[in-house]
Amino acid sequence: MEASFKYVISTMYKNKNSSYFYRFIGIKDKQEYDNELKTLQLKCSEIENKVVIFDNEIPLSGEMELIQYIYNELQTMNLNDIVNQDITIFDNYEINNKFLLALQYVVDLSIKNENFFNDNVRNNFITKIIVWTYMYLKDISFDGDINPKCIYYGSISRHEIYFLMLLNKMEIDVIYINPLKEEYFDEIDIYNVSKCIKEIQIDVIETFEERCKRGKLTENIETITKQIQSEIHEELFVNTGIFKPWQFRSGFTKSVLLDTILEDIYIYYNEPAKLREGFEVEGKNVKVPCFFKKIDGEHLEKFEYQKLVRYCIESSSNTLFFNNGNISNDIDVSGEMFELMFCQLSDGTFDIEEVKKLDIYKFKKYSDETQNFLLNKFNEVIKRKDLYLNKLDKDDVLKLLVLVLSLNEEIVRLVDNFDFVDRVPKIVIYLNNEDTINDNMKLLIGYLHNIGIDIIIFNPSGLCNISNIINSERFNSTRLQNINYKSNYKSLIRTNTKQSVFSKLFK
Repeated sequence: MEASFKYVISTMYKNKNSSYFYRFIGIKDKQEYDNELKTLQLKCSEIENKVVIFDNEIPLSGEMELIQYIYNELQTMNLNDIVNQDITIFDNYEINNKFLLALQYVVDLSIKNENFFNDNVRNNFITKIIVWTYMYLKDISFDGDINPKCIYYGSISRHEIYFLMLLNKMEIDVIYINPLKEEYFDEIDIYNVSKCIKEIQIDVIETFEERCKRGKLTENIETITKQIQSEIHEELFVNTGIFKPWQFRSGFTKSVLLDTILEDIYIYYNEPAKLREGFEVEGKNVKVPCFFKKIDGEHLEKFEYQKLVRYCIESSSNTLFFNNGNISNDIDVSGEMFELMFCQLSDGTFDIEEVKKLDIYKFKKYSDETQNFLLNKFNEVIKRKDLYLNKLDKDDVLKLLVLVLSLNEEIVRLVDNFDFVDRVPKIVIYLNNEDTINDNMKLLIGYLHNIGIDIIIFNPSGLCNISNIINSERFNSTRLQNINYKSNYKSLIRTNTKQSVFSKLFK
């Protein structure tokens, strides 16, 4: 079962054969998040002697005499054999031995991970870990049928992560909660002691107490009917490759570029996502294999080129066709739009709930799922390092956000009707004569590719370069035999072409 706050709360009084360590990053719903934290706080208060809660930091307030004593003793200790050193924090031998084993693990791991400037810096770190253990665990009960618990909410330092790992090695259940971002764990927890559960939305950190004050106690009581529906869903749909319509309505996509030759358009273009190579589901995240092709020039055989263009435009009902590069509203950033910058968070992403409050926000008539998807996809794009040729600067980020908020309504509806496992929405662009696509539209096309939309660009003149904005590894480019600087879509479609004898022979 995938862990959640509700799952953790429901297991707080159950005996565990081994301790767990979960990291909950991001949020689903702001009010529900506060309610779950409030519920967690109240449940913890019922087992006070088994819980320690840290709110954005682990204070160090031990007596200087104790700190200095421990530091001095470390000078003569064999740190490769801590278990056999004279360190006694707990009266209970078994618990003290668990502590020493956990300390050895953390010391070895820190020496492997951290570039300690000298032995003094290393010993300062170890002293801090021992003092924290004495301060926060000496009154914790290890007796009974349930594990002690540690809740850490908010920003965390590297040293504090090592302390949480020590607690977990002592068979203490550890829960790290951060509504905004992950911090340092991937660099430190190299043996995957903890398990990370991420939600697609983010929020400011605040404090644990502030969130709990706003929250209300929730009781998760399911009716018998709902339980039966849930069991049927588990039996019929989980890990079977069979999906219910809109099963991932509140989920997320990851676009996977289909690296194909031109002829593969006729094979895969109208296949649903779930039948394309590279399709995968991980929880609520759906990997969507999609086309992103720029086709320069034309076939020598006019019939073949006309057939390809018509197939891409006409063979699927969920296709938007543009006979130029202006696929959406190309709006300049005006003075009033600079208020968007006040919605930016410390990690560079934007608070989507604050964006929704602004006058320029136009998506309110769509479902929460569609709104959140569009905005969170923007946040994902500006954090990606492989999509655009150059890193987006502050002005580019603001410009792209304005373009997304001004998105052509037909494209918004295309996304709103996108059931991630089924028919993949499509955008086809045909550039007449020597037309090109401006840089703003290229930024937006990159964003749309990140959603998982099929994008085909017909560029008969070969003069449209999108690799000056979009990383060339993120799209396929094909150059056909004939470059035509005077190509025109309407003229092409009206032309009465016939397949030549040679085309029939060598088909």
